[in-house]
Amino acid sequence: MRANTPLFKRLMALLFSLLVLSPLLAMAQTATSPSATLTPVRVQLQWSDQAQFAGFYVAKARRYFEAQGLAVELIAGGPGINSIEVLQRGQADVALGWLSSAWHLSERGESVTNIAQIFSDSALVLICRISLGIHTTSDAVGRQIGVWNVGDEIVVQGLLQHFGLNPADVELVEQRPDGQDLIAGRVPCATAMNYNEYWSILQAGIDASDLIVIDPNDYGVPHFEDGLYVLTDRLQSPEFRDTMVKLLHGLRRGWNLSQTAPTLALESVMQRNAFLDRTHQQKMLHGVLRLVDTDPQSFGLFNLSTYETVRKSKRIYGDQTPPANLWTHQVWSDLQASEGRVKTVEVSTRHYLQKITSTTAFGLLMVFGMLTFALSGMLEAINRGYDIWGRLVLAFLSGLGGGTLRDFLISGDRWPPEYITNLVPATGILLIVVLTSIVTAFYRDLHETKTFKTIKMYADIIGFSVLAIAGASFSIAAGLPWFWAPICAALSCAGGGFLRDIVVNQEPSTFKGVFYEEIAILGALIFALGLVIANEFEHTEIPVLIAIVVSILFIVVCRIIVYRYDIRYPHWLIGKALKQPS
Repeated sequence: MRANTPLFKRLMALLFSLLVLSPLLAMAQTATSPSATLTPVRVQLQWSDQAQFAGFYVAKARRYFEAQGLAVELIAGGPGINSIEVLQRGQADVALGWLSSAWHLSERGESVTNIAQIFSDSALVLICRISLGIHTTSDAVGRQIGVWNVGDEIVVQGLLQHFGLNPADVELVEQRPDGQDLIAGRVPCATAMNYNEYWSILQAGIDASDLIVIDPNDYGVPHFEDGLYVLTDRLQSPEFRDTMVKLLHGLRRGWNLSQTAPTLALESVMQRNAFLDRTHQQKMLHGVLRLVDTDPQSFGLFNLSTYETVRKSKRIYGDQTPPANLWTHQVWSDLQASEGRVKTVEVSTRHYLQKITSTTAFGLLMVFGMLTFALSGMLEAINRGYDIWGRLVLAFLSGLGGGTLRDFLISGDRWPPEYITNLVPATGILLIVVLTSIVTAFYRDLHETKTFKTIKMYADIIGFSVLAIAGASFSIAAGLPWFWAPICAALSCAGGGFLRDIVVNQEPSTFKGVFYEEIAILGALIFALGLVIANEFEHTEIPVLIAIVVSILFIVVCRIIVYRYDIRYPHWLIGKALKQPS
């Protein structure tokens, strides 16, 4: 067949068409196949389209949600629309809302849960105009305050109580958007966002000197703003949780790109509503981006420390108990795990651990442990005939040396050591040295009596156990990997003895076949296992407390058994062992 014949040309044209159309047909077939069907997700926004939701718009425009297999519908809100109520009516799968609103609406309706906190800080303020007769907070009595009823009304009531006012003496009225009522003088005070209405008020020609701006955070009335909420019952479904993980993944990419390319983010906002004021939206975007932490390891994390402050704020919630499951880290943790950041100890468990170890009771146990170790150093100095200064040095090395080495290893908030500013441990050790020196001056053989040795032995065991678990707790609370817990436990117990032995020029006796640091290490491993179990109970600190108590008791029992039965390393392994350290 010749190359220029009509039949040859037709065959070549057909072959070319097949080559071009085959990929397109395959793509079309894939797009219509069940495996490529996108999962629909309805997201109810808190307000009408604006730069507050730029990350959502960017994620949708750049198809980040589609890349996760989701067909996300962004539903605009507006005056009179509470996003949490929309969620409770089943008209959305996810709602962007405030914690205060979710708290109170969960008490009256179907329970909702925060699965991710988008804004890591708050921007709500109360603005009053001096020209409308507001010079002090008491001038608001008998007047009206404009609110949106999205949770801001609860914060305003908390502020009024802080200033000694009865919320019933002030009328809360629903205000129009963009601060219009405050601008027009319809209300003398109104809630506003510092990235939105505040600029609208100034742009309307009202001078900043006419405004009193009150930030609730400055007056002990903290709150959570934009967070993602879902119906609590739906979290029982693994498929729904997986969908939420995908939603968070796409949304994080959207906010991250908004941070790095704000011009693109602004265009995405304007595409949603071309009638928006571009200059105003640009200012709003600049303020909003400061509220969003796009770090992969913190984006969406519900901050429990702030929540504890909010929960205890009687000015907002009184003595009310928060609804069960108002928040969860489950979806956030699944997102971390999907990206290879698996945490042995979850954030909630670490939070409770920090909370327990910062209590006065735990601090007193720590001081007791330090003092028992300091007494050991003091007695060593007496036996060696040291003077007062020598006794002080050995007492301080024994009592604080292990904790100092541990805190140096952990660093961060643990460095410099707490005793630099907290004089209680140092004062206690000083008293131990002075009192022991006085007593032994009159009763020289007191520390050699059987009764004294027995009391000291059990005190040492208790102090040893507490310091071991304290060392493990501090390492985990600081975010170190779990395998540092036994190392920090051993350092806390034996580090001071090491330093003391170096000063007195002797080999550490715990290196000579005695089970000492090994018990601390084993207890720390038991403790770490207890924390892994506590991960399953993210809404209570009781399992963490149980893990602490059980591991301390475990070490106490092991130390007593080792002492009573004189258990040592086998002679064939290390040779002749020294006596157990006092």
